[in-house]
Amino acid sequence: MSVKYTIIKTMFHIIPMQKMMAKPYDELMKMFHTAEAKPSIPKLKDPEFIFRTHKIEAFPVLEISHKKRSDHVCIYVAGGGMLKYPKPAQAKELIPLAKETGRNMLLPYFPLAREHDLIDALNMLYATYKMALKHYPAENIAFLGGSSGAAMVLWLMSYINQQGEGIPMPGKIALSSPGSALTAEERKRAEELNKTDLIMSTTALDNIFKGMVGGKELPEELLYTSKGIYDGIKDVYLSYGGDEVFSAAAQSTAQRLRSYGAKVTLEIAQGMYHTYAVMPLVKEAKPGHQRLVAYLRK
Repeated sequence: MSVKYTIIKTMFHIIPMQKMMAKPYDELMKMFHTAEAKPSIPKLKDPEFIFRTHKIEAFPVLEISHKKRSDHVCIYVAGGGMLKYPKPAQAKELIPLAKETGRNMLLPYFPLAREHDLIDALNMLYATYKMALKHYPAENIAFLGGSSGAAMVLWLMSYINQQGEGIPMPGKIALSSPGSALTAEERKRAEELNKTDLIMSTTALDNIFKGMVGGKELPEELLYTSKGIYDGIKDVYLSYGGDEVFSAAAQSTAQRLRSYGAKVTLEIAQGMYHTYAVMPLVKEAKPGHQRLVAYLRK
């Protein structure tokens, strides 16, 4: 283990981050100042790109487009449990990703709790996808998501199938540490992983998920990633840290996707943390990040 990773693990035990994230959702909303949050889109500059902002159902979508035309795009669904909008740094990080993958990028600032719930967020993401389909063939569209954002991508696929509008599925889906409600079997494994997860826990997962749902009764395909309706999905890259709670649903989610005919690449990286593939904070995480980027490359 690198010195940096050792230090990070030590710091997270001292803080401790896992205990903080296990607070009730109302307390997390206060901690993240969710009620006062506003989308903060930075002024981006790069000679290779054009930057635009669209409004989808009253919420912004940042577009980063190559000046040299690209007919491929990636829609990035950020995590955060509907507690916060993407940070300006996350928007800036999409520029090198666009360069590495050759894709244009779309970053939706979907609505937050408590005023909105998961269905509102999925509606906005669905509208964003429909906008992308006006400019790109479905096979050239990719989704990228991390944490709850990764789970929202899978729920969105089920949601699209629920609507029955004949919308084609995207060509690629790259997900880092999607979380969801847990079946009894998944929960048993997840509780063992509480001991090694630096950030999340089964308590945190339960609290955040309840907050996102907003008290609505939802069908199981919008609760469990391992029970989704995945008709039409072609290709998925699933990445989990071996030390994280969310990996308890990795095998069952991959199996569910495969049962619908999807090609699934599943990576459970031993010793790695939550969303390591989209947040390569230490050198041990960089190979996983590079594999994720390679998968998205057009």
